[in-house]
Amino acid sequence: MKILINCSMLKKGGVLQVGHSLVSELLHQKDHDYYFILSSLLRKDFPEMEEGPRFITYNVTPSVFLSLTGREKKLDALVERIQPDVVFSVFGPTYWKPKCPHVSGYAKAAYFYPDSPFIQGMPVRRKIRLFILKTLHMHDFKRFNQALVVETNDAAKRLESLIPSKKVFVVSNTYNQVFDQPELWDNTLKLPEFEGITLLSITANYRHKNLAVIPGVISYLKEHYPSLKFRFVLTLNRNEFRSVDEEQARHILFLGRASIHQVPSLYKQSDLMFMPTLLECFSATYPESMRMSVPVLTSDMPFARDVCGDAALYFDPLSIESIGEAIYTLASSEDLRSDMAERGQHRLATFETSLTRAQKYIDILETSYEANHSKF
Repeated sequence: MKILINCSMLKKGGVLQVGHSLVSELLHQKDHDYYFILSSLLRKDFPEMEEGPRFITYNVTPSVFLSLTGREKKLDALVERIQPDVVFSVFGPTYWKPKCPHVSGYAKAAYFYPDSPFIQGMPVRRKIRLFILKTLHMHDFKRFNQALVVETNDAAKRLESLIPSKKVFVVSNTYNQVFDQPELWDNTLKLPEFEGITLLSITANYRHKNLAVIPGVISYLKEHYPSLKFRFVLTLNRNEFRSVDEEQARHILFLGRASIHQVPSLYKQSDLMFMPTLLECFSATYPESMRMSVPVLTSDMPFARDVCGDAALYFDPLSIESIGEAIYTLASSEDLRSDMAERGQHRLATFETSLTRAQKYIDILETSYEANHSKF
Protein backbone atom coordinates (compact mmCIF):
# COMPACT_ATOMS: atom_id res chain seq x y z
CA MET A 1 0.00 0.00 0.00
CA LYS A 2 1.25 3.49 -0.86
CA ILE A 3 0.89 5.91 2.06
CA LEU A 4 1.48 9.65 1.72
CA ILE A 5 2.41 11.39 4.99
CA ASN A 6 1.46 15.06 4.74
CA CYS A 7 3.27 17.44 7.11
CA SER A 8 2.97 20.52 4.91
CA MET A 9 0.95 22.42 7.55
CA LEU A 10 3.35 21.92 10.48
CA LYS A 11 4.93 25.29 11.23
CA LYS A 12 5.73 25.52 14.97
CA GLY A 13 5.05 24.17 18.43
CA GLY A 14 4.29 20.62 19.52
CA VAL A 15 2.85 19.56 16.16
CA LEU A 16 6.36 19.76 14.72
CA GLN A 17 7.62 17.26 17.27
CA VAL A 18 4.82 14.82 16.47
CA GLY A 19 5.64 15.16 12.78
CA HIS A 20 9.35 14.63 13.43
CA SER A 21 8.68 11.54 15.53
CA LEU A 22 6.33 9.94 13.00
CA VAL A 23 8.57 10.61 10.00
CA SER A 24 11.58 9.25 11.91
CA GLU A 25 9.70 6.04 12.69
CA LEU A 26 8.41 5.49 9.15
CA LEU A 27 11.47 6.47 7.10
CA HIS A 28 12.95 2.99 7.19
CA GLN A 29 9.78 0.92 7.54
CA LYS A 30 9.24 -1.67 4.81
CA ASP A 31 5.64 -2.70 5.52
CA HIS A 32 4.27 -0.09 3.08
CA ASP A 33 5.61 2.37 0.52
CA TYR A 34 5.86 5.71 2.35
CA TYR A 35 6.07 9.15 0.78
CA PHE A 36 6.60 12.34 2.77
CA ILE A 37 5.63 15.98 2.27
CA LEU A 38 7.36 18.15 4.87
CA SER A 39 7.04 21.82 5.73
CA SER A 40 10.29 23.74 5.26
CA LEU A 41 10.73 24.05 9.02
CA LEU A 42 10.30 20.32 9.63
CA ARG A 43 12.58 19.61 6.66
CA LYS A 44 15.49 21.16 8.59
CA ASP A 45 15.34 18.25 11.03
CA PHE A 46 16.17 15.79 8.23
CA PRO A 47 19.26 17.25 6.51
CA GLU A 48 20.48 13.76 5.59
CA MET A 49 17.45 13.07 3.39
CA GLU A 50 17.75 14.19 -0.22
CA GLU A 51 14.85 15.89 -1.94
CA GLY A 52 13.33 13.47 -4.40
CA PRO A 53 10.29 11.40 -5.39
CA ARG A 54 9.68 10.14 -1.81
CA PHE A 55 10.79 13.23 0.10
CA ILE A 56 9.19 16.55 -0.85
CA THR A 57 9.35 19.97 0.81
CA TYR A 58 6.27 22.15 0.53
CA ASN A 59 4.39 24.71 2.65
CA VAL A 60 0.64 25.06 2.25
CA THR A 61 -0.54 28.68 2.38
CA PRO A 62 -3.96 28.83 4.08
CA SER A 63 -6.75 30.71 2.34
CA VAL A 64 -10.52 30.97 2.43
CA PHE A 65 -10.64 29.55 -1.09
CA LEU A 66 -8.76 26.41 -0.04
CA SER A 67 -10.89 26.08 3.10
CA LEU A 68 -14.03 25.96 0.99
CA THR A 69 -12.83 23.99 -2.04
CA GLY A 70 -10.01 21.75 -0.82
CA ARG A 71 -8.31 22.08 -4.19
CA GLU A 72 -4.60 22.69 -3.53
CA LYS A 73 -2.88 22.48 -6.93
CA LYS A 74 0.59 21.43 -5.79
CA LEU A 75 -0.70 18.72 -3.47
CA ASP A 76 -3.20 17.54 -6.08
CA ALA A 77 -0.32 17.23 -8.57
CA LEU A 78 1.70 15.18 -6.09
CA VAL A 79 -1.22 12.81 -5.53
CA GLU A 80 -1.62 12.48 -9.29
CA ARG A 81 2.07 11.54 -9.59
CA ILE A 82 2.39 9.31 -6.51
CA GLN A 83 -1.05 7.67 -6.70
CA PRO A 84 -1.24 6.94 -2.94
CA ASP A 85 -3.84 4.56 -1.56
CA VAL A 86 -4.34 6.80 1.47
CA VAL A 87 -3.09 10.15 2.80
CA PHE A 88 -2.37 10.91 6.44
CA SER A 89 -2.13 14.59 7.35
CA VAL A 90 -0.45 14.62 10.75
CA PHE A 91 -2.51 17.63 11.85
CA GLY A 92 -5.18 19.68 10.15
CA PRO A 93 -6.83 21.73 9.00
CA THR A 94 -5.18 20.78 5.74
CA TYR A 95 -7.00 23.12 3.29
CA TRP A 96 -6.97 20.13 0.98
CA LYS A 97 -9.21 17.25 -0.10
CA PRO A 98 -7.05 14.63 -1.82
CA LYS A 99 -8.67 12.36 -4.39
CA CYS A 100 -8.14 9.28 -2.21
CA PRO A 101 -8.97 8.33 1.41
CA HIS A 102 -7.73 11.00 3.81
CA VAL A 103 -7.19 10.84 7.59
CA SER A 104 -6.12 13.88 9.59
CA GLY A 105 -4.96 14.60 13.11
CA TYR A 106 -6.97 17.11 15.13
CA ALA A 107 -5.51 19.38 17.82
CA LYS A 108 -7.68 22.52 17.74
CA ALA A 109 -8.64 22.61 21.42
CA ALA A 110 -10.09 26.12 21.16
CA TYR A 111 -13.02 24.78 19.18
CA PHE A 112 -14.28 22.39 21.85
CA TYR A 113 -13.24 24.09 25.10
CA PRO A 114 -15.48 27.20 24.93
CA ASP A 115 -15.41 27.43 28.74
CA SER A 116 -11.62 27.82 28.79
CA PRO A 117 -10.45 31.03 30.52
CA PHE A 118 -8.39 31.66 27.39
CA ILE A 119 -11.56 31.80 25.30
CA GLN A 120 -13.62 33.61 27.93
CA GLY A 121 -10.96 36.31 28.28
CA MET A 122 -10.74 37.11 24.59
CA PRO A 123 -11.74 40.57 23.39
CA VAL A 124 -14.81 40.62 21.14
CA ARG A 125 -12.82 41.13 17.95
CA ARG A 126 -10.73 38.01 18.56
CA LYS A 127 -13.83 36.00 19.48
CA ILE A 128 -15.37 36.96 16.14
CA ARG A 129 -12.17 35.95 14.34
CA LEU A 130 -12.13 32.65 16.24
CA PHE A 131 -15.75 31.98 15.24
CA ILE A 132 -14.92 32.57 11.56
CA LEU A 133 -11.85 30.33 11.73
CA LYS A 134 -13.80 27.64 13.54
CA THR A 135 -16.49 27.70 10.85
CA LEU A 136 -13.93 27.36 8.05
CA HIS A 137 -11.80 24.78 9.83
CA MET A 138 -14.70 22.59 10.91
CA HIS A 139 -15.89 22.60 7.29
CA ASP A 140 -12.40 21.36 6.40
CA PHE A 141 -12.36 18.63 9.05
CA LYS A 142 -15.89 17.51 8.19
CA ARG A 143 -15.74 17.58 4.38
CA PHE A 144 -12.11 16.81 3.53
CA ASN A 145 -11.41 13.75 5.73
CA GLN A 146 -12.74 10.21 6.09
CA ALA A 147 -11.61 10.06 9.72
CA LEU A 148 -9.93 12.17 12.40
CA VAL A 149 -7.38 11.31 15.09
CA VAL A 150 -7.19 13.00 18.52
CA GLU A 151 -4.89 12.46 21.49
CA THR A 152 -7.21 11.97 24.48
CA ASN A 153 -10.57 10.36 25.19
CA ASP A 154 -11.94 13.70 26.40
CA ALA A 155 -10.96 15.32 23.10
CA ALA A 156 -12.66 12.48 21.20
CA LYS A 157 -15.94 12.95 23.08
CA ARG A 158 -15.90 16.70 22.49
CA LEU A 159 -15.02 16.40 18.81
CA GLU A 160 -17.69 13.75 18.22
CA SER A 161 -20.25 16.18 19.63
CA LEU A 162 -19.13 18.77 17.05
CA ILE A 163 -18.98 16.35 14.11
CA PRO A 164 -21.22 13.40 15.04
CA SER A 165 -21.04 11.90 11.55
CA LYS A 166 -17.24 11.62 11.53
CA LYS A 167 -15.24 8.62 12.71
CA VAL A 168 -12.84 9.70 15.48
CA PHE A 169 -9.89 7.61 16.67
CA VAL A 170 -7.74 8.16 19.77
CA VAL A 171 -3.94 7.80 19.70
CA SER A 172 -2.12 9.17 22.74
CA ASN A 173 0.73 11.62 22.28
CA THR A 174 4.13 10.77 23.74
CA TYR A 175 7.72 11.92 23.86
CA ASN A 176 9.94 11.81 20.79
CA GLN A 177 12.09 8.69 20.37
CA VAL A 178 15.17 10.93 20.48
CA PHE A 179 14.77 10.91 24.27
CA ASP A 180 15.59 7.18 24.27
CA GLN A 181 18.70 7.63 22.11
CA PRO A 182 21.35 9.64 24.02
CA GLU A 183 23.76 9.24 21.12
CA LEU A 184 21.48 11.58 19.13
CA TRP A 185 21.34 14.30 21.79
CA ASP A 186 22.90 17.64 20.97
CA ASN A 187 24.56 18.75 24.21
CA THR A 188 26.13 21.91 22.81
CA LEU A 189 23.43 24.23 24.19
CA LYS A 190 24.90 24.90 27.62
CA LEU A 191 23.03 27.00 30.15
CA PRO A 192 25.13 29.37 32.27
CA GLU A 193 26.10 27.98 35.66
CA PHE A 194 23.47 28.87 38.25
CA GLU A 195 23.05 28.17 41.95
CA GLY A 196 19.29 28.14 42.17
CA ILE A 197 16.14 26.67 40.64
CA THR A 198 15.84 26.51 36.84
CA LEU A 199 12.28 26.42 35.44
CA LEU A 200 12.14 25.25 31.83
CA SER A 201 9.37 26.04 29.32
CA ILE A 202 9.69 24.31 25.95
CA THR A 203 7.09 26.05 23.84
CA ALA A 204 6.36 28.44 21.02
CA ASN A 205 4.87 31.78 22.04
CA TYR A 206 1.19 31.04 21.47
CA ARG A 207 -1.20 33.23 23.47
CA HIS A 208 -2.87 30.22 25.06
CA LYS A 209 0.47 29.13 26.54
CA ASN A 210 -0.07 32.01 28.98
CA LEU A 211 3.63 32.88 29.23
CA ALA A 212 2.63 36.50 29.80
CA VAL A 213 2.16 35.62 33.50
CA ILE A 214 5.91 35.13 33.95
CA PRO A 215 6.86 38.79 34.64
CA GLY A 216 4.19 38.99 37.35
CA VAL A 217 5.36 35.70 38.85
CA ILE A 218 8.93 36.99 38.94
CA SER A 219 7.84 40.11 40.80
CA TYR A 220 5.77 38.01 43.24
CA LEU A 221 8.65 35.68 44.05
CA LYS A 222 11.10 38.55 44.49
CA GLU A 223 8.72 40.30 46.89
CA HIS A 224 7.59 37.31 48.96
CA TYR A 225 10.66 35.05 48.79
CA PRO A 226 13.64 37.35 48.27
CA SER A 227 16.12 34.62 49.20
CA LEU A 228 14.87 32.24 46.50
CA LYS A 229 17.23 32.04 43.54
CA PHE A 230 15.40 31.15 40.36
CA ARG A 231 15.39 31.62 36.62
CA PHE A 232 13.03 30.83 33.75
CA VAL A 233 14.46 29.29 30.59
CA LEU A 234 12.31 29.91 27.50
CA THR A 235 12.69 28.63 23.95
CA LEU A 236 11.75 32.07 22.64
CA ASN A 237 13.63 35.05 21.29
CA ARG A 238 13.81 38.19 23.40
CA ASN A 239 11.80 40.19 20.85
CA GLU A 240 8.89 37.73 21.21
CA PHE A 241 8.51 38.62 24.87
CA ARG A 242 8.15 42.36 25.23
CA SER A 243 6.07 42.51 28.43
CA VAL A 244 9.10 42.24 30.69
CA ASP A 245 11.24 45.01 32.18
CA GLU A 246 15.01 44.85 32.53
CA GLU A 247 14.90 43.80 36.20
CA GLN A 248 12.52 40.93 35.44
CA ALA A 249 14.56 39.97 32.37
CA ARG A 250 17.51 39.14 34.63
CA HIS A 251 15.53 36.09 35.73
CA ILE A 252 14.87 34.86 32.17
CA LEU A 253 17.10 33.12 29.64
CA PHE A 254 15.88 33.45 26.06
CA LEU A 255 17.25 30.59 23.99
CA GLY A 256 15.30 30.89 20.75
CA ARG A 257 13.95 27.78 19.06
CA ALA A 258 15.61 24.56 20.21
CA SER A 259 15.78 21.53 17.94
CA ILE A 260 14.36 18.25 19.19
CA HIS A 261 17.94 16.95 19.53
CA GLN A 262 18.78 19.80 21.93
CA VAL A 263 15.71 19.42 24.14
CA PRO A 264 16.84 16.40 26.25
CA SER A 265 19.96 18.29 27.29
CA LEU A 266 17.86 21.28 28.35
CA TYR A 267 15.77 19.05 30.61
CA LYS A 268 18.95 17.61 32.13
CA GLN A 269 20.06 21.14 33.02
CA SER A 270 16.71 22.09 34.59
CA ASP A 271 15.00 21.48 37.93
CA LEU A 272 11.33 22.02 37.06
CA MET A 273 9.15 22.07 33.95
CA PHE A 274 6.85 25.10 34.01
CA MET A 275 3.71 25.16 31.86
CA PRO A 276 1.03 27.76 32.71
CA THR A 277 -1.08 26.90 29.65
CA LEU A 278 -4.78 27.71 29.40
CA LEU A 279 -5.69 25.41 26.53
CA GLU A 280 -4.36 22.11 25.17
CA CYS A 281 -5.41 18.83 23.66
CA PHE A 282 -2.24 17.07 24.78
CA SER A 283 1.24 18.52 25.17
CA ALA A 284 4.29 16.30 24.62
CA THR A 285 6.05 18.47 27.19
CA TYR A 286 4.37 16.44 29.92
CA PRO A 287 5.73 12.99 28.95
CA GLU A 288 9.07 14.54 27.96
CA SER A 289 9.49 15.94 31.46
CA MET A 290 8.51 12.64 33.03
CA ARG A 291 10.94 10.76 30.78
CA MET A 292 13.77 13.04 31.95
CA SER A 293 12.66 12.87 35.63
CA VAL A 294 11.93 16.60 35.77
CA PRO A 295 8.95 17.49 38.04
CA VAL A 296 5.95 19.05 36.30
CA LEU A 297 4.44 22.37 37.40
CA THR A 298 1.34 23.11 35.38
CA SER A 299 -2.16 24.58 35.20
CA ASP A 300 -5.00 23.03 37.16
CA MET A 301 -7.09 22.40 34.06
CA PRO A 302 -9.04 19.28 32.97
CA PHE A 303 -6.75 18.52 30.03
CA ALA A 304 -3.65 18.71 32.26
CA ARG A 305 -5.08 16.42 34.94
CA ASP A 306 -6.27 14.03 32.24
CA VAL A 307 -2.68 13.64 31.04
CA CYS A 308 -0.62 14.04 34.22
CA GLY A 309 -2.83 12.59 36.94
CA ASP A 310 -0.98 12.75 40.27
CA ALA A 311 2.38 13.30 38.56
CA ALA A 312 2.27 17.10 38.64
CA LEU A 313 1.89 20.01 41.03
CA TYR A 314 -1.00 22.16 39.88
CA PHE A 315 -1.78 25.87 40.17
CA ASP A 316 -4.46 28.32 39.10
CA PRO A 317 -3.00 29.71 35.84
CA LEU A 318 -4.89 32.99 36.27
CA SER A 319 -3.49 33.66 39.75
CA ILE A 320 0.01 35.06 40.14
CA GLU A 321 -0.12 34.15 43.82
CA SER A 322 -1.12 30.54 43.14
CA ILE A 323 1.65 30.14 40.57
CA GLY A 324 4.25 31.76 42.81
CA GLU A 325 3.31 29.63 45.81
CA ALA A 326 3.41 26.42 43.74
CA ILE A 327 6.87 27.30 42.46
CA TYR A 328 8.13 28.04 45.95
CA THR A 329 6.58 24.84 47.35
CA LEU A 330 8.35 22.66 44.80
CA ALA A 331 11.55 24.69 44.71
CA SER A 332 11.98 24.56 48.48
CA SER A 333 11.42 20.80 48.91
CA GLU A 334 13.89 18.37 47.39
CA ASP A 335 11.81 15.47 48.75
CA LEU A 336 8.70 16.71 46.96
CA ARG A 337 10.63 17.15 43.71
CA SER A 338 11.94 13.60 44.02
CA ASP A 339 8.43 12.28 44.72
CA MET A 340 7.00 14.10 41.70
CA ALA A 341 9.75 12.74 39.45
CA GLU A 342 9.02 9.20 40.66
CA ARG A 343 5.30 9.62 40.04
CA GLY A 344 6.14 10.84 36.56
CA GLN A 345 8.01 7.63 35.83
CA HIS A 346 4.95 5.60 36.80
CA ARG A 347 2.64 7.84 34.76
CA LEU A 348 4.90 7.49 31.74
CA ALA A 349 3.96 3.83 31.44
CA THR A 350 0.38 4.83 30.50
CA PHE A 351 1.45 6.65 27.31
CA GLU A 352 2.25 5.29 23.88
CA THR A 353 5.83 4.97 22.71
CA SER A 354 6.78 6.66 19.44
CA LEU A 355 6.78 3.22 17.80
CA THR A 356 3.37 2.11 19.11
CA ARG A 357 1.91 5.51 18.22
CA ALA A 358 3.20 5.20 14.65
CA GLN A 359 1.80 1.68 14.40
CA LYS A 360 -1.62 2.82 15.62
CA TYR A 361 -1.62 5.56 12.98
CA ILE A 362 -0.86 2.96 10.30
CA ASP A 363 -3.58 0.64 11.63
CA ILE A 364 -6.08 3.51 11.29
CA LEU A 365 -4.92 4.22 7.73
CA GLU A 366 -5.28 0.56 6.79
CA THR A 367 -8.78 0.50 8.30
CA SER A 368 -9.78 3.68 6.45
CA TYR A 369 -8.42 2.36 3.16
CA GLU A 370 -10.26 -0.94 3.54
CA ALA A 371 -13.51 0.81 4.49
CA ASN A 372 -13.28 3.03 1.42
CA HIS A 373 -12.25 0.15 -0.85
CA SER A 374 -15.18 -2.00 0.28
CA LYS A 375 -17.61 0.59 -1.08
CA PHE A 376 -16.63 -0.22 -4.65
